[in-house]
Amino acid sequence: MEQLAASVRARAITLMEQVLRGGAPLAAEYPLVLDPRFPGRVLAIEERGVVVSACAALVRDFVVGQHTVRAGLIGSVATHPEHRGRGLATELLARAERALAQDGAWLALLWADDPVFYDERGWRPIGCELDFVLESWQEGRLSGASGIRAAAPDDWGAIHRLYTRQRERVDRSIDETRALLAGPGIETLVIQRERDVVAYSCLGRGGDFARTIHEWSGADQDVLALVRAHMQRAKARGASGPTYLLTPPTARTLHERLRGCGLTCAEGVLAQGKLLDPQAACALLASLAGPQALVSIETLVESADSRPHIVVRGPAGESTLPENDLLDVLLPARGRRTRVEALARETGLALDALPLPLFAWGLDSI
Repeated sequence: MEQLAASVRARAITLMEQVLRGGAPLAAEYPLVLDPRFPGRVLAIEERGVVVSACAALVRDFVVGQHTVRAGLIGSVATHPEHRGRGLATELLARAERALAQDGAWLALLWADDPVFYDERGWRPIGCELDFVLESWQEGRLSGASGIRAAAPDDWGAIHRLYTRQRERVDRSIDETRALLAGPGIETLVIQRERDVVAYSCLGRGGDFARTIHEWSGADQDVLALVRAHMQRAKARGASGPTYLLTPPTARTLHERLRGCGLTCAEGVLAQGKLLDPQAACALLASLAGPQALVSIETLVESADSRPHIVVRGPAGESTLPENDLLDVLLPARGRRTRVEALARETGLALDALPLPLFAWGLDSI
């Protein structure tokens, strides 16, 4: 992905800060895209020496069990107020999508305040996360633990090792983890037993994730103890309102414990997503569907719709779907298997590996 000249990049970041944070700094909050030491990029549209629209982009490898999904993240989309309504954000998104695809991403993700805007440009809700709501009076339903303390920089190596044990995660380096943990507004707690850090959790991140525990790792009972400690600390600070816990769909034993404590859960989507490389997505679908599957991109001669379609063939027959509907098979919103089950019936393929439980922890969003 082509890097901007330093002067243009600086003006683009200034625009992001003005539009998104009222002039407050953003670089420490999103170091992977705004700190030049790391691989993210800033894209901008410049007119007569003025940056009028800008965004950040970052290619990441998502670990999903035994599979790796190369996806591109887009964030901090900002257009100068005096230049809105001209299609600049649409043009900027198209540039970012092309750049991410050139860097090997077959999928793009973003987290949108205005999902309708992105829906009109081909983006759709994908994936699943389960968000638990903990009211302050429910703190006593969670068991505590000894050895809980605030994390220190000396703990960041241990925290990174715990992070890499997550079955679903972004493949990030220890230097990236260190930079993310040093961001503003993050309360990171750990549990230490003897000489080992055995669990950690992060609450808050700059202007995002207020009262939300968005990253954690460790045994279920330790995670719950950390949640309780965050709630106690919030109460001591005089904070009011519920605490939220973000969890991946595969954390089933933790979900059982939380429901056993009488906690409510909201089933949400992971992000807005867009297909960038249908051929790569087809190859992934074929690998997940097994050796009996044949997946191809074809133009249906007898169809009034001349756009390319995905044709999936199996032992019981074949099924066709528009290219964009691949995401409804691979990463459906809220993990719904309706399209997966229909495809299995039509083709006779065993599609138990679908949908993919792709997940981004809070520190990995941009």
